[in-house]
Amino acid sequence: MEKAELQKWYDQNKDRYSDLKTTLEKLIETLLQENLIPYHSVNGRVKERDSFLQKFGRKPYTAPEQVMDFAGLRIITYTTAEVTQICEMIEREFSVDRENSGNKAADMGVDKVGYLSVHYIVEIASNRAQLCEYARFGGLRCEIQVRSLLQHAWAEIEHDRSYKFAGVLPKEIQRKFYLVAGALELMDQEFCALSQEIDRYGAHVKEQAAQGQLEGIAIDSTSLLQFLNDFFSECDTGMLAEYFQLNSGVVIDELSSFGIKTLQQLKSLLSQKKPEEWLVAEPSYIGILRDAMILKNPQVYFESAWQEHWGILPSDFEDWRKLGVNMKELGKYVDITSFQEEDEAFTVNKP
Repeated sequence: MEKAELQKWYDQNKDRYSDLKTTLEKLIETLLQENLIPYHSVNGRVKERDSFLQKFGRKPYTAPEQVMDFAGLRIITYTTAEVTQICEMIEREFSVDRENSGNKAADMGVDKVGYLSVHYIVEIASNRAQLCEYARFGGLRCEIQVRSLLQHAWAEIEHDRSYKFAGVLPKEIQRKFYLVAGALELMDQEFCALSQEIDRYGAHVKEQAAQGQLEGIAIDSTSLLQFLNDFFSECDTGMLAEYFQLNSGVVIDELSSFGIKTLQQLKSLLSQKKPEEWLVAEPSYIGILRDAMILKNPQVYFESAWQEHWGILPSDFEDWRKLGVNMKELGKYVDITSFQEEDEAFTVNKP
């Protein structure tokens, strides 16, 4: 096929493949969220014209449609456990060209280390292709790569031709290079094992909570989240848990300073109200825990636990009033004179 014909075909089809890439990015993110699979990122790309022409020239292609990675997506996970889950999801949700797909790790010999990644060549599944928003992508192929963060780090270093590791290296340096790759693989396995151990711990907490055995369970990020998800099981826990991991350490310190150190003590604190009643003021676990402490004893909270970890907004006073906080008592420990002010935030002053 002449170069001019290839260029023309590329220009005529690039936008369609670009739309396919964008559509699949959104679809995959939705599927990951629906299947509750944690992931780091989903990114796509469409080959630039020069890259497309070079690949066509290197391979024994007879038609441009045979370039299967014109559009490509990369899913990066936190551990290899999620890689397995995502691969199962892809095989359920897409039409996979198994002859041209492969698992680099499975294909590598037991005495080898290096680039480990799963590559799929896929098409929109027939049932989804019947929907109007996917119909125009019928017959188009796309490559999907799935790797963990550490696998991605290795691949980026190994394959970046502008970096000093590119090319042929002396044997002793090459050996060290692959020893590092082996260490990364071991680290990946250990992170996966740690993740599974945390999951088992969370399941243990859930079981203990179901049996009412909360007194001996200390509050940490895992036990706290598991307990809160159970306590608010009738609510939208996904929304409530937003930003929890980012701020859990601070609120756990606040709970400890307030005197709440076990799940049994926390259950007693939250039992001041029914689960749905806490949502009147604050639609997040972090805010609910702080509201519960303020409702229970504003003096202890603001004198011992708060430590100016967060700024108070005028709207917070209305929320606390709705919860039944004694505003007169609250006024002994924070300045509530700006309750009616328009300022977005204000400084809390102790009398």
